[in-house]
Amino acid sequence: MVVGELIRKEIRQYWVQLLLSILAISFMIPIRVWTQYLEYRNFEEALESNMFTINFEYSDPTFIFIVFVVTLGIVQIGVERNNGTLEFNLAMPFSRASIYISKWMVGFGSILISWFISFGLTGVIIKLAGIPTVNFENYFWFLIGSLLLFYTMTFSAGAITGSPFAQGLVTITVGILPLLFIGLIGVQLEVLTEPDFLFSNEQFLSAYNLTPITYVFFKYDSFPIKEVYPPFIEAVFFFILGLFAFIKHPFERNGSFFVWKWMERPIQVFVILLGILGFSSFGYLSTFDHSMVGYFVGAAAGAFIGFIVSYFVIYKKKNEI
Repeated sequence: MVVGELIRKEIRQYWVQLLLSILAISFMIPIRVWTQYLEYRNFEEALESNMFTINFEYSDPTFIFIVFVVTLGIVQIGVERNNGTLEFNLAMPFSRASIYISKWMVGFGSILISWFISFGLTGVIIKLAGIPTVNFENYFWFLIGSLLLFYTMTFSAGAITGSPFAQGLVTITVGILPLLFIGLIGVQLEVLTEPDFLFSNEQFLSAYNLTPITYVFFKYDSFPIKEVYPPFIEAVFFFILGLFAFIKHPFERNGSFFVWKWMERPIQVFVILLGILGFSSFGYLSTFDHSMVGYFVGAAAGAFIGFIVSYFVIYKKKNEI
């Protein structure tokens, strides 16, 4: 009963954002399929020779949908915390776990409803019009996994950050981090080993499949091959992580980058490390003869830039959107 009351409250509070997300995800793909069909109907020769086929690998608005679900996740926690309404809700006779779960259920429910509508309408259009398709089912499995992953990742990021800016930045960073980190390490190892290490190493391919940003665009059977199950597994992981943080963290640090103060220094060190790895790799690869001078100059520049950026981003409190 408590969760039901919280869900109704959440829907009333964010009905505009939910409606926009549902409309976009539900109808954009069916409209695109029907529009493409009407355009190709004018080319009788193409139709008679069976040249008209919709390949969902090349008709992919997933990025637009992800923008909607990421925005919804930021509004539900980051903006609500920024406005002070989140702490007001926590003062009500509801547990923190029930608040977190009910909020996530509303977002996930809107994604699931939209996905079913889009899948059903698109399937009906394809069936009635007799449109040949490629990767239809694969694309929709890919789509629900991608949307669930990015929404949950954004939602959980709001549980450890103190502002909408920090929530969005953490989401973007986590979205590219596995591929970025393994790639930079690969370049570092190239300095000591052979030039082909990066793309011949299986760890790099595994990092590709685990990196959320690679699931923004659907390329089935492309290289490296993406699997459909990692987004669902990662979404479960982020949900549990966010739930734990939401229950345990202090709310008195609203506006700070992290709600846990102890996270600031380790993350700053990590950002500096990424700066060193990134700029040293750039300095090494950008020189004509792959000079070690460029490597060390880039490392020094990366350390300095990483320190400056991390200091002003992490330690400067933000009280406004």
